[in-house]
Amino acid sequence: MKRVVQVKKKRRFVYMIGLLIAVMMAGTCLSFGMGSGEWTTVVSAAGVSDSVESRFSDIKGHWAQATIAKAYEKKLISGYQDGTFRPNGKITRGEYAAILARATRIENAQGQSSFSDLQGHWSETAVRQLVGQGFIDAGDYTGGFKPNTELTRYEMMKWIANGLIKSDSSFQNAFNDTKNTLLPTPEVNRGTIRNEQIPYLALVRGTGIVGGFQDGTLKPADTTTRAEVSAILLRYMDVEGTDASKYSDLNEMREVGTTGTNLTTISNYKYSSGSVMISDLLEADISLSNKSGVLQIHRFIVVDATQSKPEGIYAKLFMPEKYASGSYRTFVDISFKSNLESSNLITFNRGLSDSLIQFNRLNLDVAKKQGINTIPMDSGQLLKKGIQKRFWVTSTLRNTSWSYSLKTDQLGEFRIQR
Repeated sequence: MKRVVQVKKKRRFVYMIGLLIAVMMAGTCLSFGMGSGEWTTVVSAAGVSDSVESRFSDIKGHWAQATIAKAYEKKLISGYQDGTFRPNGKITRGEYAAILARATRIENAQGQSSFSDLQGHWSETAVRQLVGQGFIDAGDYTGGFKPNTELTRYEMMKWIANGLIKSDSSFQNAFNDTKNTLLPTPEVNRGTIRNEQIPYLALVRGTGIVGGFQDGTLKPADTTTRAEVSAILLRYMDVEGTDASKYSDLNEMREVGTTGTNLTTISNYKYSSGSVMISDLLEADISLSNKSGVLQIHRFIVVDATQSKPEGIYAKLFMPEKYASGSYRTFVDISFKSNLESSNLITFNRGLSDSLIQFNRLNLDVAKKQGINTIPMDSGQLLKKGIQKRFWVTSTLRNTSWSYSLKTDQLGEFRIQR
């Protein structure tokens, strides 16, 4: 009797092993080489629902649910063995390298990795690939790559900006053009984005790969999440290898970077023959005709406010929610030194030949929110005799056939027409 029980137990054990093997062979096991316990999917048997929503228990209702599903289908990113995706989980450098290495279509190349702390790490092959392809600059990590360190948003954006540059020469030109541009983010005004970071951020912002947060910030120093990476890399895949000139937001920033204004990109105005550029005015004084002061122009930003919804990459940075439509709104970054004992905005405006530039303060709520320095309610607090101050003013350009001009002391004349 004892032997019969043992035989039955043995047969049951063999049957269970066979069933398990059959399930494993019928199912799909996706593992992306992330190391023990990292980003591996659970095994699913044939006939069992393989939808992302049923596979991952923690993405239903998440803002990136559809994005995660698409990234998963493209085998860019996977989940954990416990059946979760952890969309808000932080990404490490090594993890991001592994995903980006799968997302790119740039010709594979294995770089010579000098990172001693990568030897034997599961992400070593992916990192070497990205170094070889130009995504990762080894000079950025002289103290070691530290693959388990949480990735910052700036690192994420810089790597894919490098990828764009390698994917098509037009992005190298765009990179060069945006070195001196104005990024449409309040962080530039607050001094929390370094100058050398600007062209990398301009590429990803201008192509729409990264749109920024609700308040317009890019938060380059923050860490990023699995959901954010999924969304951004899907957009990167659509942009990689295209022509930089097809992106209107990027074109605006390129014009600002090379000429000091986005005028011809966003509006119907053109330069008149022989006109100097806004960028030339940095080297020139503009004396007001009534001798009330002297100004210099740094940037001349235009927002298309001809319709009920403002257009242009700088609209969110400068425009209030409620405004009178029908014209182009201008926002001008100037330096000004008053010759008056007491500040008088009406007198300053009378010293200008036309309304191309006016001493009108920006919406104060917008200025405070975006970190923009403009004329306060008591202009005398800012504008004092003999002291040069830098600030933003606003005016309008007519949406009809018209022309404007501004004469400099040393150079020629800035003239535009529609």
